[in-house]
Amino acid sequence: MKELFIVYRTELIKTKNSFAFWLVILGALFIPVFFVGTIFYHWRDYIHYLVVENPNPWNEYSRKLFNGVHFTFLPLLMVLIIALIFNIEHKSNTWKHIFVLPISKARIFIAKYLVLLTLVLMFYCLLLSFYLLGGYLLEMWKHEFGFLNHSPSYAYEGVQTNIITYISRSFITALAILAIHFWLSFRLKNLFSTIGIGLGGVVLTIGMYISHWHSLIYMPYGFPILMCNFTPQTNHFLTDFQANSLIYFALVSIASYFDFVLFFRG
Repeated sequence: MKELFIVYRTELIKTKNSFAFWLVILGALFIPVFFVGTIFYHWRDYIHYLVVENPNPWNEYSRKLFNGVHFTFLPLLMVLIIALIFNIEHKSNTWKHIFVLPISKARIFIAKYLVLLTLVLMFYCLLLSFYLLGGYLLEMWKHEFGFLNHSPSYAYEGVQTNIITYISRSFITALAILAIHFWLSFRLKNLFSTIGIGLGGVVLTIGMYISHWHSLIYMPYGFPILMCNFTPQTNHFLTDFQANSLIYFALVSIASYFDFVLFFRG
């Protein structure tokens, strides 16, 4: 366990010096800044949407902001972050140097996976922070919004849920893409190949969203998009596409583990 922690810490330090680390921060900041800026310019319209038509202004604020996050932005951001992390090894051609160290491949695999999960969790924590900060800044600017009079929440079609619960479900939908591109990114040395596959998956998902919406529950790149205008479940924590994301994550992670440990030579 101590050796695994040392490898994890080393990989984390390596990642902190890469653009992937800063992309996590910028990605978490982009949609909240864009949406809050839009409200600043059209505040009269949004007072009507957020206050007049809703008992809790956080509900519509959350729905619109997270729709912007989930519709293509989150899948593409995940693909780019994962590709950049593995490009550190591919670009420097350091895989063989890593494998000659007295560290098992299993520990290297787990450490890299933990680093990736850490970055994704960091993205969601920052996104939540910027989301809350945006609401409070709007309240400080125009008290008519009434954000301080209510607790942050997400609601659609009359069904309301805690914002932490909603964020947790969003994180689950991203796990399938994480597992798939983790595997692709250590197998494909070309940065643009993995990004191209991800972009193709997102474009295909958009086409399916328009014409075959119900089939998206089986499409990994479509799981985050299905969080747009998501109706929270009151009797089950997970819906079908969120459960499917966990299944993809488990199966692909196991397959990529054995591929990395048994066959990958860098």
